[in-house]
Amino acid sequence: MTNHTLEIPTAMKRREPTTVLTRKTAALVGMFFLAATFTFAIGNALIHSYFTSASPHSAARVAGVLLLSCCGLMVAANGTVMGRVLSPLTPIRSRAYFYLRVTECLTLVAVGVYFLTGHAQWNAYVLAVYAVSGVAGLVLSSALLTSKVVPRKLSLLGLIGYPVFIAGSFLAMFKLIDVTHGAGMLALVLGGLFELFLPIWLFTKGFTTHQIEN
Repeated sequence: MTNHTLEIPTAMKRREPTTVLTRKTAALVGMFFLAATFTFAIGNALIHSYFTSASPHSAARVAGVLLLSCCGLMVAANGTVMGRVLSPLTPIRSRAYFYLRVTECLTLVAVGVYFLTGHAQWNAYVLAVYAVSGVAGLVLSSALLTSKVVPRKLSLLGLIGYPVFIAGSFLAMFKLIDVTHGAGMLALVLGGLFELFLPIWLFTKGFTTHQIEN
């Protein structure tokens, strides 16, 4: 009886740091998702305004490039931290997710270099970013569904949304639709909702801790 009584607090102490660390990690991943979304949106808007303005200011172009680079750093950090969470549960997909996020980061940096060294407008760069991001999101959704560290419905939203996201990006590359205007934007909706709801869940609920502990 005495030994059993002593074991319970010990086990609780052993799990408590893991729970706290997992909640902090979840919040960090959520922050990376939201930061990447906002920096990309603002950076892309600044670059677009630079090329469409009647009197463009180079400061807008530089600021836009810096924000795109910050977005790249956020997605790479996302891949690193999320990869560590998923590695014990889905090792192959966790590595694939990490490499895809690094590829997305390098793509954004390359786009930034292009805009700084050349001065030609290139709106289609977003499609290359979308394509890599969509594949990364699909891999992540699959890994989340298998690992069960977030609710099944949230994982399924990504599994449904990202194939539509990817298909829309490729159709836009061939100018069959326009994902930046009108009905073509519907291709981005489900994937965008996933990237909004996932951080909210991670901030409020975190990962399913017992899955990570096991």
